[in-house]
Amino acid sequence: MANVWFIGDGHFGHKNILNFRKGFKTVEEHDNTIIDAINAVATKRDKIFFMGDWVFDEGALEQIKRINCPHKHLLLGNHDDYRLIHRMLEVFDTVSGDIKYKEFWLSHIPIHPDELRGKRNIYAHTHNFKISDVRKYFCTSCEQINYRPVSLLEIRQHFEYQDILERRKKNLADFKEMWCGESDV
Repeated sequence: MANVWFIGDGHFGHKNILNFRKGFKTVEEHDNTIIDAINAVATKRDKIFFMGDWVFDEGALEQIKRINCPHKHLLLGNHDDYRLIHRMLEVFDTVSGDIKYKEFWLSHIPIHPDELRGKRNIYAHTHNFKISDVRKYFCTSCEQINYRPVSLLEIRQHFEYQDILERRKKNLADFKEMWCGESDV
């Protein structure tokens, strides 16, 4: 596989989503925008993690079939219709709850910080809001990633940047304490 992608909270076929995503006039426009964004980056060799809230009904599954990338994994969200799991398995390679993937926890709803156990959390669910601790959490709700999937590489670069900022912040505090007698603590 060439790339691994993440995108959450597609809400395909969910008419009420237009009350929250004001940039779309119809559900069809909404769904097509997301499908086009996925198809623009994901190839037949890639894998996509759908981070929950995609399958409200069987119509959503028909929309997801239009996504060209054949390697699809659905993490179940609170709005996915669990009665359709047998049908989901016809469209997705795998359907699961929270999982460990490489150095991350993947989940629909953010994992409590005490349960991260040294890993970082790629999540969705929160739509227009995200957890303020960007050193441990990355939100893949469509609203947070401009309705296009984000790659594993981009997420790793985000965390690498956060680590650099944290080290610089610590070095500055050490410098101030050593040379100025000031401490931020």
